[in-house]
Amino acid sequence: MNSLLGNITKITTEGSLSLVQLKVQNTILTSIVIDTPETSDYLKTGNNVKVLFKETEVILAKNISGIISLQNKMDCIVDSFEKGKLLSKIILNFGENKITSVITRNAFDQLGIQEKDEITAMIKTNEISLSND
Repeated sequence: MNSLLGNITKITTEGSLSLVQLKVQNTILTSIVIDTPETSDYLKTGNNVKVLFKETEVILAKNISGIISLQNKMDCIVDSFEKGKLLSKIILNFGENKITSVITRNAFDQLGIQEKDEITAMIKTNEISLSND
């Protein structure tokens, strides 16, 4: 499980759902949670939270251009990787943090990933979980 430290900058609530905007380093990420500031003490603007997401939920792109619906984009550098027959594990430097992505070997080969490559790591808003710091 990937874990980053974030700070809540904005919360928009509708019914029992909240769209939470977070600042992680100098990057804005969003998460949608089944909680509201009224039902969860940790959902307060200014609070620090853990930003959690699975390795298999990290989508990778090289030289991305154009408009895409994924809101959570992190500029990273490839630190290292392990190529398997079916899956590949890629360790990314995201500022001072490490992020791990697991993608198919076919996708790894298609991207032509090498150490020191610039990569955009993306995570769908509904795949990011939040936890008390």
